[in-house]
Amino acid sequence: MSTVTCEIYGDVLIATFHGRIDRKAAPLLEAELVDAFGDARHVVCDLTEVSDISSTGYRLLLRLYYEASTRAGEIALAGGTQEIRSTLAATGLRNFFVMAASLDEALARLCQNSPGHAGLT
Repeated sequence: MSTVTCEIYGDVLIATFHGRIDRKAAPLLEAELVDAFGDARHVVCDLTEVSDISSTGYRLLLRLYYEASTRAGEIALAGGTQEIRSTLAATGLRNFFVMAASLDEALARLCQNSPGHAGLT
């Protein structure tokens, strides 16, 4: 079963995924994420607990990239298996995202130049 939990941190939507992001799950996850976007400008997708992403799942990540870019924001991918990272690199999709090893690193990289963030402690 695939789930996503969403949280707003300043102008960043933090989306923490669990399970597979596949053809069945992606439309439901997308609807939930679009609703949660609110006034956020940036997105961090925590992929630490994601086991696999299908082509439909990568399309979902690109949809989030589009949503953030229309707001002059960025999207960061945190964690993710070696297979997910290799697929992103091999397909060129990696170029659309800020890549980070952890959620903390992703937030720090997106928030460093963002107004309203005092920094992470």
